[in-house]
Amino acid sequence: MDRLYERKGLEDILRDARQSFYRTQVLKPREKNAVLLRLSLLLQKEKDLVRHENQKEYTKALEKGLDPALCDRLLLTENRYAQMIQGLHDVASLPDPVGRSVDRWTNADGLLIEKVRVPLGVVGVIYESRPNVTVEVFSLCLKAGCAVVLRGGSEALSSNQILVNMIRQALSEEGIPEGAASFLPWPDRQAVVDLLSMNGLDVVIPRGGAGLMKLVNEHARVPVLKHDQGICHIYVGASADPEKALAVVVNAKTSRPSTCNAMETLLVHSSHRQALLPKIVDALREKEVLVYGCPETRKLGEGILPASPDTYRTEFLSLALNIRQVGSLDEALMHIREYGSGHTEAIVTRDLEEADRFQLEVDSSCVMVNASTRLHDGFAFGLGAEVGISTSRVHARGTMGLPELTTTKYLVRGDGHLRKP
Repeated sequence: MDRLYERKGLEDILRDARQSFYRTQVLKPREKNAVLLRLSLLLQKEKDLVRHENQKEYTKALEKGLDPALCDRLLLTENRYAQMIQGLHDVASLPDPVGRSVDRWTNADGLLIEKVRVPLGVVGVIYESRPNVTVEVFSLCLKAGCAVVLRGGSEALSSNQILVNMIRQALSEEGIPEGAASFLPWPDRQAVVDLLSMNGLDVVIPRGGAGLMKLVNEHARVPVLKHDQGICHIYVGASADPEKALAVVVNAKTSRPSTCNAMETLLVHSSHRQALLPKIVDALREKEVLVYGCPETRKLGEGILPASPDTYRTEFLSLALNIRQVGSLDEALMHIREYGSGHTEAIVTRDLEEADRFQLEVDSSCVMVNASTRLHDGFAFGLGAEVGISTSRVHARGTMGLPELTTTKYLVRGDGHLRKP
């Protein structure tokens, strides 16, 4: 039975998180790493329990008719579980960002000034489905010296609770306050509203759909790092290598379509309409992709539905995409400016000048050349894990790893220095 929400319970969690932060911000790298490695052992030991509970939640979600993309993100497959454990080892092996010098100089009066990285503080993360996020976010927050308050979706409540219990066990066994990782156990929406409107967090990171973003924008009283829609594009330029283009496009759409870095709209230079584009359409259909096309693309055969401004603004998160033929790079850039969400865009081209211009002019958090949009990911980038992919501009944008969970402060040393009149 779900616990009944009480505001005092949330106040206690936030108070505990703040007190725990005073400890986490001064932890030595070896202390942080010891927790992460201990947690990896616990996860391995309890794998059958976690996956059993997760499978029950996945089955329940399917029976309730929840969105297929949400259900897919909910499931901890064997591979995803293994990646979750590996991510802990990867984060443990990363350099500790806390205390790292960003800049250092001596002014004209001999005042020694240094700018160093320090933890962001108490970080609130609100997310839907994906129980692996619970472990990934905790690992990065701890390594960055932060305390974290987690609020997962109700569809993964049991999986998340088990994972958080193991996290807190690992913290306790290493002599670190359990409040360094807190979890909101209530599915009640009011708990989220109160979390956002209280002053207990230093920053909140929402990861989810339009409904969650609307809720956060309406109620947040602390800085927000949005991890919003991923309406990602690939533009296949006139000079693109056909084999590379075909491989990149199919991977970007079909390798895991429920993720925010999956391609949703393919823009193809019209010079490819006779040879390459039919091959792309056939390859996508073999993968059971539903295609929405512009008028020219619909001439390629039956079963291609009409694309429209509404479909161009849709984050499908499924085996569906738009295809639009364009006459130039300028036309592709205009389309991305109109419909892009600022997440990830890619170009396939052999023209270096065109590639440079695309990367310069596309205003998104990640702009790729001759690579699948699915590679915009902390694990793929070698960051161990990620807190998410920020579509905000301040203070972090794109994949958020350890440096993005820190801010800076000045350390100044003098010798009786005084301000002159």
